Amino acid sequence: MTRINRATIARNGTGRPPTPPTPRTPAQVGTDASAGLVSQVRAKRAEVNRYLRATGTRSRRLVTITLVAGTVATAMTAAPAMGGKPFADWLTTTFELSSPSWRFLCAVAALCSMAAAIATQLHTSKNYEENIARAQGIRATLEMLEVAITSHHLNQREATSQYLKCIENTAFIETVR
Repeated sequence: MTRINRATIARNGTGRPPTPPTPRTPAQVGTDASAGLVSQVRAKRAEVNRYLRATGTRSRRLVTITLVAGTVATAMTAAPAMGGKPFADWLTTTFELSSPSWRFLCAVAALCSMAAAIATQLHTSKNYEENIARAQGIRATLEMLEVAITSHHLNQREATSQYLKCIENTAFIETVR
């Protein structure tokens, strides 16, 4: 009769001795490694998608600010230029301004022009367009890599090598939460 101790019961929940693990074939080991690599590829794709979503939003916002601020600045300076002194006098009396309306219009135009210039400079200095294009290419490469791995078109070594190249190419991507 086998003696059952508390450690055996605690390990496997039964009174029987633990069964030894079944040996795994090389194909099973390769499948597990491929599944792990596929999950890493999917995680990197999700990271690239988050980056594209956040960066695209920032880029569009800056372009919108540039367009709106530039348009408002043009409108503020065009109105007194087209209407002349009679238009400026009319604005001053209509809004009961203490100083001439052209000063107010020029101040608003200057602020809008400055906002447009800052937004343009930020958009240019961050290289949004180039980085978005690079990230879209990396996303496509990761998608192709995932398909190649799951369809067993690439062996483990080739797939890992291509994945590492993708990681190198994503160095410009800052982590987005």
